Amino acid sequence: MRRVLLATTIVGALVGTANADTVLTLSGPINGNIVGPQSSSNPCIIAGQNCGNPSNFGYNNYTPNNASSLDRWSTSLGGSNGVNVAQGVQGTPYLVSALPTTFDIAIDVNTTGAASETLTLFEVWQVSGQTQTRLYHYDTSTVIGNVNNNGQGWADYTLSHIDLTGIAASNGILFHAVWSNAVDGAESFFIVNGASPVPGPIVGAGIPGLISAALGMIGLNWRRRKRQLGIA
Repeated sequence: MRRVLLATTIVGALVGTANADTVLTLSGPINGNIVGPQSSSNPCIIAGQNCGNPSNFGYNNYTPNNASSLDRWSTSLGGSNGVNVAQGVQGTPYLVSALPTTFDIAIDVNTTGAASETLTLFEVWQVSGQTQTRLYHYDTSTVIGNVNNNGQGWADYTLSHIDLTGIAASNGILFHAVWSNAVDGAESFFIVNGASPVPGPIVGAGIPGLISAALGMIGLNWRRRKRQLGIA
């Protein structure tokens, strides 16, 4: 029984699942142009200008982009130029298969001397059929207008870390940002630090293979322990 329980624990650690409603960490202001830029390798999900996304990766290119309070959802439609999704309206989800397995969200802030932009809410939602589950959020109202890289193209803050491990590739993902006291140019939210899991020797073996491998490791350790104790 102990072997089975331990094997189940090991399998759970190896397979992994996305945590439900985990609080994201906001970091910044970032010094220098070191996170980004907005490009095909760091595609936008919500932005008030053209980001140069890859042709198969849309985003909410929202208008009007000079409002002081914004409530915007992502969309996978629109390709490299994006498409406008109205204030407070959900867009079309990205497929999990179209996103990195792990990544952060960069925030590019454009401001004046007022430096008043305030992030109120950021969310990551999983969509499966008619069911929506919030996976990650940041809901501490925080002034993000204090920046070191004013202008477009590079991250001033990041939200980390998002991990989609264990979510079916056919499920959907939506991003949602709410911010206020915006001045000057439009803010942008884009993906950075994207990575996929590194294949291991038992990845793709399926659950039976994982259990077999886990039990094999347990048996090997037990045989070593018996020899140390002088048990036949």
